[in-house]
Amino acid sequence: MFDLKLRPEFRGKRLKGTAIELSNENKTGATQIATTKFLEITYPSIDLLKALEGIAPDQGRPIVFIGERGQGKSHLMAVLYHALTSPAEVRKWLEEWAGRLHQEKLRAMPIRPEMHVIGESLHRHRYKFLWDLLFDRHPYGQFIRGKWEGYGEAKTHVPSDKLILELLQNQPTALLLDEFQTWYDGLTDTRQAPYKSWAFNFIQILSEIAKEHPDLIMLVVSVRDGNTDAYQQIHRVNPIQIDFKGPHARRDRQRLLLHRLFENRLQIPDDKIQAAVSVHCSEYMRLARVAASEQDQIRRSFLEAWPYAPHLLRLLEDQVLVATDAQETRDLIRILADVFKQYGEKLPLLTAAEFRVDDERSAIASLLDSVANEHHATLREKAQRNLEAVRDALSSSSENVPHLSEIVGALWLRSLAVGNIAGAEPPQLQIDITHAKSIDDNQFQVELSTIVDNSFNIHQEGTRLVFREGENPQAKLMAYARNDKLFEDGRDIDQLALETRYVLAGADEVPKSFRVVVLRQDWITDPWGSIPDEDRPDNWEDRLPLVVLPEEPANLNESLGEWLRDHVQQRRNTVRFLLPRQGNLSAFRDRDLAVLSR
Repeated sequence: MFDLKLRPEFRGKRLKGTAIELSNENKTGATQIATTKFLEITYPSIDLLKALEGIAPDQGRPIVFIGERGQGKSHLMAVLYHALTSPAEVRKWLEEWAGRLHQEKLRAMPIRPEMHVIGESLHRHRYKFLWDLLFDRHPYGQFIRGKWEGYGEAKTHVPSDKLILELLQNQPTALLLDEFQTWYDGLTDTRQAPYKSWAFNFIQILSEIAKEHPDLIMLVVSVRDGNTDAYQQIHRVNPIQIDFKGPHARRDRQRLLLHRLFENRLQIPDDKIQAAVSVHCSEYMRLARVAASEQDQIRRSFLEAWPYAPHLLRLLEDQVLVATDAQETRDLIRILADVFKQYGEKLPLLTAAEFRVDDERSAIASLLDSVANEHHATLREKAQRNLEAVRDALSSSSENVPHLSEIVGALWLRSLAVGNIAGAEPPQLQIDITHAKSIDDNQFQVELSTIVDNSFNIHQEGTRLVFREGENPQAKLMAYARNDKLFEDGRDIDQLALETRYVLAGADEVPKSFRVVVLRQDWITDPWGSIPDEDRPDNWEDRLPLVVLPEEPANLNESLGEWLRDHVQQRRNTVRFLLPRQGNLSAFRDRDLAVLSR
């Protein structure tokens, strides 16, 4: 759509990992590639700008990124690395974004002059002690290491604050420690080697130096939740905390997602996007009953979220991924990239309906890989079986339920949410399957009813529909009864004939002076082939035969006379006929009656 292009790393059949590493052996880490190349995939979010302000020349407080995996802590830390090692490139990048976003304050943002930076992803456990990292990567490190080791028996277990001060006075340094909590929580204490206690003491030394001599060291760490003891030492010195939870965090995260996914998203004119989403947006406001005062805001939300519907992004972020072990932004990028690769060129807007359970190429696979939740996979299998049950039950499912795959997929995705928000109201599903053309309300209701009636894992909970692992007994029974292929042997016709006979004659145990014989659909050509032996003319005995016809024949007297001549060889004058009312459809051709008999 409008030649919107995914970034190269998302175009292949196999999606490359989106995790950011500061450095690796292949020299492809975020701090090892050119600054301009890394900044191409970087959006100036409020959290990022706050971090850049935190390393300004007049600032000296430590910076702490707090958030679960996948929220972008490593990415922001890598930006700080480039800002401290290539300030001119970062300045140019800020000026470019100032023009794009019409935010002149970005041009005036102060940037600290180039300085020595040591950045390390601690979860890789390349260093047992933080002071080894300092000594190995600092220009003056080997000298201080030798001085410390030269103390002999007077050598302390942890380098003293005087040694670290001497090191930093020789060369002020920015120390960027990614995955700090992961590393620290993995340390152990024994009587012979209390590694955790030593690390705790050394962090205390670094924190105090950062507080008293902010011109010598800039300390930046990332943690998951800030509960680690070592982080508390940093917390004592009043660090700048960036927790990705500000009032504009959602909007920023959405913009970051789109910029990370697409290389030319900002080049698509707004008027073209508005034209592409106009039908869906209008139907959304009608079906969701959006107040007139809120409609402009809704239109802006569709414009900003394109090529995805904003309600899809909310569904994934707030209801699906939040209830699992997914790594938030990182996994959301993978899922959105996959769904765009499959349907982005075909549809003006992507919704929950594009998560089709019968299409392995959709984003279902990346979603299930991300959430790593057995319940989600099991529910998908149930949805697939239900979808097949609907197709089996209908002779022409493509005509009767043209949106079958989309409705089942959307309901499956919405059923992954937790609590009482799982599932969907019918208007939500109608919104999901609306793209370039609106869908008639009555047509949709008939289609949805057909799907629900033939699915045995869809439950009605109040006004919501939801997929559950447990079967809906009533729905399963009715789905079975509506499946014509299961009754090709005519059992339902036989049952309907028995019911008709019982209504007219009552139970067989009660003696009667007449015998009720209910003929089937082929009564004209082969009336006795499909009825029990006791109802055939040879066994009529002395009781008066009352023959029930399924339909009124044309030329009544002539037709019945010919029928008696051809099919009744004895006692023809005793036969009495019971006919349906004139103009009525044959009982055996009435589908509702057939379903009830089944």
